Order: sequence, then structure tokens, then C-alpha cells
Amino acid sequence: MRIESLRDELRQPGARIGVGVWLMPMAYLGREEAIAARLDVQAMDARQAYLATRPHGASFSGLTQVDGYQKLVALLRSLAHSQYHRNCLLVHTLDLLLLALEASERAQFWRDALQGLPYPPTKLILVIPEKGTDLLPFPLRRRYPALIAEGPYD
Repeated sequence: MRIESLRDELRQPGARIGVGVWLMPMAYLGREEAIAARLDVQAMDARQAYLATRPHGASFSGLTQVDGYQKLVALLRSLAHSQYHRNCLLVHTLDLLLLALEASERAQFWRDALQGLPYPPTKLILVIPEKGTDLLPFPLRRRYPALIAEGPYD
């Protein structure tokens, strides 16, 4: 699926799906703001959003704890139920947060992220670099093909 199709599917009135994933081409990394504007969505830096949830003066992310994935799912829930200029966010740099999780916790994160946020007011497109195969393993890609976009945008 192309990114424009995923965006349009997420934005369908009454769509149950609230979260999709874009396996973004490596050449686009660092240009997320401009790409979001072209796609008519709003860019959101996941790292900055996550750090804003941490207690003042916290020296660690808390993601390496046993329930680390739940902190990222809570972040997605917060983003999905907040108001922004656009009704769809392009959530980038999430890969940097996912790297802190164990492989089993990543699988739990994806299960909760792709199945556990129905009908949110703000739709989320989670950006993962196309070469981030460890972050979104092939079995998960095969299980959720209708929620995953690949390739360049028009």
C-alpha cells in the first residue's frame, strides 16, 4: 500500500483503524516536517513527545524496564486523543524509542498499537525506516498488511 492510500484509509469517516505504519524510504529521513506538509498531515517527533511525559530531571527513559512498551503505548494513546492542527499525525523518530525495548516487548507494543486504539479522533502514521526490519519484523508485516504503507509518496 502507498502512504497516500494509508492516510486516506485512516481518515475515512467512521474508520475503526486509528494507527498505521509507513516503512519510510531512507532518503526521506530528516525531512519528516516537509513530507508531512506535502501529505497534509502534522509531523510529531516521538522522542520529544515522550521526553515531555517524563518527570522533570529524569535521567533515564524508563523504556528498558519490564513494562517499557506500555509507556510507548500510553504515549500513542495520548497523541491519538489530543487535538492538533490536523486530524492525522506523522509520528517520526519512534524507531529510536523502540530500540530501547527487548524484541518480545516490541511485539507487544505493535500488538497494542495496531489493535488497541480504535476510533481515535487523531489518526497516527508511525514512521519506521524501511530498513528497520528488527523494529517491525516480517511476521508482523504479514499479519497487518492493510495497516502498512511502503515506498515513496507522490
